[in-house]
Amino acid sequence: MNRSRPNEADVQGWLHKRNTQCNFDTVLQVISLRSQPEIAKLPVKVEMTQDEFDRFGFDYQPIEGEVSHCWKFEFEVQHASVFENEISSLGSLYNDCMGVPMIQCPGQINGLPAWLDTTEELKNIYFEVI
Repeated sequence: MNRSRPNEADVQGWLHKRNTQCNFDTVLQVISLRSQPEIAKLPVKVEMTQDEFDRFGFDYQPIEGEVSHCWKFEFEVQHASVFENEISSLGSLYNDCMGVPMIQCPGQINGLPAWLDTTEELKNIYFEVI
């Protein structure tokens, strides 16, 4: 994505795209602390189902009549064991994510913090091994 400010009228749309891309880049950088990820599936914005809400912190609940979205992408690493700690197979990855600043974008779930949070009540990022 070109991060130079456009000469077009839709500056807010451009800002939203730029900030979303910056957040994705930040997550990739955190993953890259321990591994060299290869993107298997590019990020897509998906409508959240109850299953997705269940994977995030329990403070996030669907609001009747409102549609919520999250971003999903798949990546591969050569040695998944680099994310292991004494607690879980992805424990070090979750520890690395905790507190990393993120840019808030319009349309996010209300109350979403401006950083990655991996606590049970505010978890706003999750990983799963496929």
